[in-house]
Amino acid sequence: MRFADGRLIYIRRALLAVLIVFTAVFQHIDGAVPKLFGVPAMLLIPLVVSVAMFERSMTGLMFGAFAGLLWDFAVVRGDGYFSVVLATVGFFTGTAVTYFVRNNIYSATLLASISVFICNVGYWLLFIMRKGYEGAFGVLWSYYLPSAIYTVAFIFLYYYLVKYIVKITTSRKNRSNY
Repeated sequence: MRFADGRLIYIRRALLAVLIVFTAVFQHIDGAVPKLFGVPAMLLIPLVVSVAMFERSMTGLMFGAFAGLLWDFAVVRGDGYFSVVLATVGFFTGTAVTYFVRNNIYSATLLASISVFICNVGYWLLFIMRKGYEGAFGVLWSYYLPSAIYTVAFIFLYYYLVKYIVKITTSRKNRSNY
């Protein structure tokens, strides 16, 4: 693309926003993503991790909040949980890549694993365990933890897809960073 650097960043962020919208819609269409042993994948979490790894902390926070809002709009209990959690995941992932870890697939897998675990166990603690549902531990072991493992597998797809978007929307003089 032959645009000035300023326009490329807007194109990249628009493409990432469209990818988040499509992923949110795709995540909530029943049967669009195959369920593994009856457990769905939560596709927005690895996508937010991947975006935050390339866009860093504040932009990761904004994309995380946007993805969380879309998720909260789609679920029955739209109380803002996913907005807060995904914004936090985006911020801390971007900060971790800036200061502590390298931007590679191994770090992406580690950060996605931690994020999915925190999101699922936090949801279980706040909305299932706290209300005292009978069989809460069974739900954790049969639904939330297998869903976390299944979700982490999607980091490979989203990491390389976001990496490609960043590569094609980065000027040639800055491409050595990716």
